[in-house]
Amino acid sequence: MKILSVDDNPQNRTVLEKALNKQYDIVSSDGSEPIIPLLECHQPDVVLMDIMLGQSYSGYDLTKEIRATPTFEECEVIFISALTSSEDKLAAYGSGGDDYIAKPVDFKELKEKLKRVKLRIEERNSLKEQYEMASTTAFTSMQQASELGELVAFFTENLSVTDISQLFNNIQRFFRSSGVNCSVEFRIAGEFYQFPEQSLTNLEREILELGRSAKRIVPFGANILFNSPQCSMLVKGLRINDEDVIGRVRDNFAILLTIVDSRIDFIEGQIEKGNIRKKALNNLKTQLLDDFGTIKNLCESQDKKIVKLVNDLSEAIQLKIITLGLDEEQESELMCLVDETKDVVEETLGLSFVIEDKLFNITERLKTVE
Repeated sequence: MKILSVDDNPQNRTVLEKALNKQYDIVSSDGSEPIIPLLECHQPDVVLMDIMLGQSYSGYDLTKEIRATPTFEECEVIFISALTSSEDKLAAYGSGGDDYIAKPVDFKELKEKLKRVKLRIEERNSLKEQYEMASTTAFTSMQQASELGELVAFFTENLSVTDISQLFNNIQRFFRSSGVNCSVEFRIAGEFYQFPEQSLTNLEREILELGRSAKRIVPFGANILFNSPQCSMLVKGLRINDEDVIGRVRDNFAILLTIVDSRIDFIEGQIEKGNIRKKALNNLKTQLLDDFGTIKNLCESQDKKIVKLVNDLSEAIQLKIITLGLDEEQESELMCLVDETKDVVEETLGLSFVIEDKLFNITERLKTVE
């Protein structure tokens, strides 16, 4: 503990120095020097202040000056004076003094007071350390809460994302909010997609490709490569010197990678479902085309058979009329009946053409189905 003794009497200063120099680092002043530069020079923890200094100012004035300087507001001031009235002690306290000892000095009492001062300083320093630690912990907790909130927000924002370009844009926005840039490779259904497509360098492409078989976290300089089977994220420009902070940042980025993995799993599942649906549609389309072709062929074959049957029937009737012995009127009625039958058949064949046209239209629409 450092002590500054201020007394205009050289003998008093010498006595104090001899009494205290074995236990404390003590320097003295006659009070003629400006007090603040003196404190700045020696940085004392305690000032032993005489009241009557033989100057135009007193120890009270110097103490008020000390108390008016924020840098030394915690410096302890103990007055040492032959003035012992209650008024003098109240004036000493009012000027900013912490304690008071009457002359002649009882060094046992002084040393006890200094011990208490030292204890107060140690307690104050301990409280400062605790406060700083608590402040740091609180700040770190707030930072962690904020970072966790950003991760939760990222997770929430991407719950419905199925487009990998949009997913990359969201990842890039997250990293930029942390003051860094990123490049990404997605690995989906055996295909590789690298972003940003336009500004990715060849070296970055190679690094992302190496991520396909690298360990989960690969740091190099101010850059870190995070890898999983579904994704590699190259984080660039991470310039943090605090190991605790960079450790926490790495953990957050690793959590982000896990969130991205789950999203890619979902996208891959959607692609697989889409492929299964597409395959099923193609199979159905092929089967329907085959079935419609078969129906068309059957209709054409049936139409030909019906036409032949009607024609054969008409010819047979015409030949039979000769042998039936029918009069002219009966023959005419019979031929009208044959002609009416032909008309009905032709009308029925017209319906077949309508069916064929409908089948053709359905076939053409099926060809456009993906």
